[in-house]
Amino acid sequence: MRFIKPRDLKADSFILDVRDVREHSEEQLGYPHVLEPLKTLKPEIFIKEHDLNGTQTINIICTSGGRASQAAQMFENEGYDNVAVVIGGLIEADYEGLPIIKN
Repeated sequence: MRFIKPRDLKADSFILDVRDVREHSEEQLGYPHVLEPLKTLKPEIFIKEHDLNGTQTINIICTSGGRASQAAQMFENEGYDNVAVVIGGLIEADYEGLPIIKN
């Protein structure tokens, strides 16, 4: 499992947000991303639905990094090792000046 800083994300990065729907509706990263709450995440299904073949890094974000780490471990348990946890999550992303949409 790799760890990256939010500033390492780009607008064309594959980003997975694993927060719940309520959290996401209140605040979200201003880059294109996929929302799949940790409680409903099924890595094998997610990989198939998004046609991921292992070459695409899944950058996983949550509020502060805890759920993102859990999700990354789930992907690795399914044999998908190309995952990166965004350290500090949205809190750090906001601090580093990334675009955050607040509703």
